[in-house]
Amino acid sequence: MNKQEILAKNKKDGLDEREQTVYSRSFGFGAVVVAVLCLAFSVYRAFHGEKFFEFGAIMTAYLSTTFFYQYKDLRKTKYLIAAVATFVVLWFTLACSTISLVLPT
Repeated sequence: MNKQEILAKNKKDGLDEREQTVYSRSFGFGAVVVAVLCLAFSVYRAFHGEKFFEFGAIMTAYLSTTFFYQYKDLRKTKYLIAAVATFVVLWFTLACSTISLVLPT
């Protein structure tokens, strides 16, 4: 195969390397925006004496899913440990949120 055939085949197969990089980085920037908003809403609610567990649940669910996916593809123990840890925190925040809905303030 010559250079043009290889380029044509790669182009036909989907995203090129640059597009994949931009695609991946866009999710990272999106995650940062979500984290900042969750933090801002949590701080606002905390200052007003309201409960804010759902924002922690959103962030830990995102992080846990990300770490599990990284572990699935890369098989590095550090990602599995991070995934399990954030999953435990997720269940804790969900439990706190549920309890705060049931118990009177």
